[in-house]
Amino acid sequence: MKKMSSSAKFSYYLGWGLILLYFISNLIFVHDPRPATGILALAGCIFLVIHGIARYGWKGTGLFVIIAYTVSTFLEDLSIHTGFPFGNYHYDLSSAPFAVPFIDQVPVVVGPIYISVGYLSWTIGSIILNHADRHLDKKNNIFLLPMVSAFIMVQFDLVQDPSTSTYQGLWVWENGGGFVGVPLVNFLGWYFTCYLFMQLFTLVLAKNQKMIKTSGLVDKKSYWVQPIVLYLTIAFSYVTQYIYHIDNKTEIQDLAGNTWTVANLYETAVTVMVFTMLYSSVLAIVNLYKNGNSDLKAS
Repeated sequence: MKKMSSSAKFSYYLGWGLILLYFISNLIFVHDPRPATGILALAGCIFLVIHGIARYGWKGTGLFVIIAYTVSTFLEDLSIHTGFPFGNYHYDLSSAPFAVPFIDQVPVVVGPIYISVGYLSWTIGSIILNHADRHLDKKNNIFLLPMVSAFIMVQFDLVQDPSTSTYQGLWVWENGGGFVGVPLVNFLGWYFTCYLFMQLFTLVLAKNQKMIKTSGLVDKKSYWVQPIVLYLTIAFSYVTQYIYHIDNKTEIQDLAGNTWTVANLYETAVTVMVFTMLYSSVLAIVNLYKNGNSDLKAS
């Protein structure tokens, strides 16, 4: 195993520190996870920068942030005004524990969630596809990578919506929806949005493959474990919330008149998490460690 430079060590341990910070915030704010969401947005973006720079440099990482933030914020705002691509909804942060500024109708925290969780999903998708971002000379990878990664991103939304939307009411579906108050079109819109910004970034990488680093910190399998662990930390935050609310029989009604208990909503979230976010994470770990070497061979 090669020794890491001082700067690489700093980035590596800072990454673990950010993961630990978010993990602790989930325990502290289990009764009201909204502050933990803000911490995820901040810690996730810092993690993206330090992890992404080792992989794509400043230019590549900056392009990912710009593309993901612009596409996601634009389409979120477009949908609030027109119903495309997510359906008819609006944000309501009147009960938030702190004031959140908006870009038109979209809270500023939404973009950082997209880019941070989007980066984790993109990385997990890449690992599952044998580091497809290193092999964009193979034309099928240019399309397979964003297709698979967008599914992994939508898995996160499937898990978060029952509690964050239907229970906490941070955004409101004006006609309710069949999936515990959330309509199918929302998840189709999420897939479209995530696929679009990931596809655009893939095309940029394919044209600028010199941005992709294949030596240094990216040789270490432990470097690739970090985004998987952070993604899993997000996933398991819903387990702690479920345990906290397991006896909560408070009834929640969406705007279509459908009713669920709070415990039902969290049980739904955890059930979906096990067979989506957890599955994808396990698949990535298995693929990463399918041989016994501690280092990742660049190829």
